[in-house]
Amino acid sequence: MTLSIEKFAVWRAEDTNGKPDVSFVPPLERRRLTSLERAALSVAWQVKTDAELPVVFASRWGEIGVTLKLIRQFHDDGEMSPAGFSASVHNAAPGAFSLLTKNRAPYTAIAARDRSLEAGLLEAVAMRRETVFVYAEETTPDFYQPKFGALQQACAVAVRLSCADSNVSATIRHAEMPPAAFDDFTAFLEGRVASFATSHLILSRGDT
Repeated sequence: MTLSIEKFAVWRAEDTNGKPDVSFVPPLERRRLTSLERAALSVAWQVKTDAELPVVFASRWGEIGVTLKLIRQFHDDGEMSPAGFSASVHNAAPGAFSLLTKNRAPYTAIAARDRSLEAGLLEAVAMRRETVFVYAEETTPDFYQPKFGALQQACAVAVRLSCADSNVSATIRHAEMPPAAFDDFTAFLEGRVASFATSHLILSRGDT
C-alpha cells in the first residue's frame, strides 16, 4: 500500500510551556475546552482542508483529567456534573473539531491502552482515502503517579494522509514489538528516520 503524508503538525507541552495555540477558536467556545481538546485541536487545525474529511482520533487515556475530577466529585457529593460527564467521553475532542470545522464526515475515536497511537494510525491508513489522523494525550494527573510511575507529558500530533502522489509505503504485518512511541513517530514525520515500525504496520519513505 502506498500513501502520501500531505501535512502534519506536532505539539509538545515542554516546547510551549503547556499552552497549545487555540486562538482560532471563538472565545466563548475556547473557555469550555478541556486540556486534551486544546492539544488535539491545536494540531488538527493546522492540517485541515476545506474538504470534509473523515477523522481518526486516538488517545490512551483520553479525558483523564476530567474523569478524575468527576470521580472526586462523585466521591464527595454523591453526584457528578452532566456537563462534565459530556466532556469526559473519548470522542469529545474529534466531536469538537467536527463542530468547529462544520465537518460532517464520520470520525472514529480509538483507545487501545499503550498501543493507541499504533491502533489509530492503522485505522487511518486502512481508510485508503484522504483522512485526518490525530493522536493526543494530556499530562497525566499527579494522583496517578504511584500507580503509573513516570507520568505522560501532554503531546499531540495530526497527520493528513491520502493515497495520491504517494511518497510513503505502508506494509501491514504482525510481529511482537514494544508499543509505538510518540517520539519515534514524530521523528519519522520530520524526516529524521527513514521508517517507523509497529507490531501491525511499517511506514517507509520512498523516492517518489
